Amino acid sequence: MKSVSDSVRAFRALGQETRFRIVSLLAWKKFNVGELEKHLGVSQSAISQQLKILEEVGLVKLQKEGKYTFCSVNRSFLEEVRSRINSLLEGRHMLGLTE
Repeated sequence: MKSVSDSVRAFRALGQETRFRIVSLLAWKKFNVGELEKHLGVSQSAISQQLKILEEVGLVKLQKEGKYTFCSVNRSFLEEVRSRINSLLEGRHMLGLTE
């Protein structure tokens, strides 16, 4: 499992609305930047900036295919973040039973 600080960085990244919306869309399916622009009504340059942040924290994977950049959610890392949230909800964090 990633460290607590990795999860905190992911939470911070998801705290910005556009980034949260991007991850929400990518949890559904893979998109290229142009498709994200259409769904979100945000410029490609703004989306690219947000994707860079999401990629840096490990929430998103980017893959160049020809002239397109395809984006997908990093499911394994998102599952780890969900596990941290579940630990908080179950009170294990307060009991010192998790990292």
